[in-house]
Amino acid sequence: MGDVTVVIPTLKESRSDIPTLESVPDGVPVNIQRESPISAARNRGVESADTEYVIELDDDISFDRDLWDEVMDTVDRETIVGMEDWDYGLIVTRLIAFHRDAWVKIGGFDERLGSHMEDTDFAIKLADTGYDLRSIEQDRIEHVPHENRITTTDRAWRLVYLCLKHPRYAPLLIRGTLG
Repeated sequence: MGDVTVVIPTLKESRSDIPTLESVPDGVPVNIQRESPISAARNRGVESADTEYVIELDDDISFDRDLWDEVMDTVDRETIVGMEDWDYGLIVTRLIAFHRDAWVKIGGFDERLGSHMEDTDFAIKLADTGYDLRSIEQDRIEHVPHENRITTTDRAWRLVYLCLKHPRYAPLLIRGTLG
């Protein structure tokens, strides 16, 4: 599938600081978005993509070509492919591939969530709209460890916000957050 753009939301200044670029096949357009918060960068990246399909990749991951090919062979208008979510059993945006129409239909990423849990909200909206969410095992994606900058207060208000926005998912969200 050649009709895909990679979007990498990042606050890093230099392309050389983005290990993810090494995993993107030659010839695939890459749109690096440096807008803050990350949810806004994700939306601007999709808005500026001129392809039917988008793959959002975090700036601190790597994966092999077999995974790229598998993702591209699986994603379609009704199937979203993303890395498995360790907290909520959904998918996350560390790596997520989707048809642009899905993003339009659900209203994109909720920018009020900033740089944390915007992917949970995105996955819930996709699931509620009837999209088929397919998971990629976490161990297939290398992640560069870094300090977690989310505070307990930040996590708590996002949890309350998502429970109010998606009450049917509140038990899942609470269990996933509290462990």
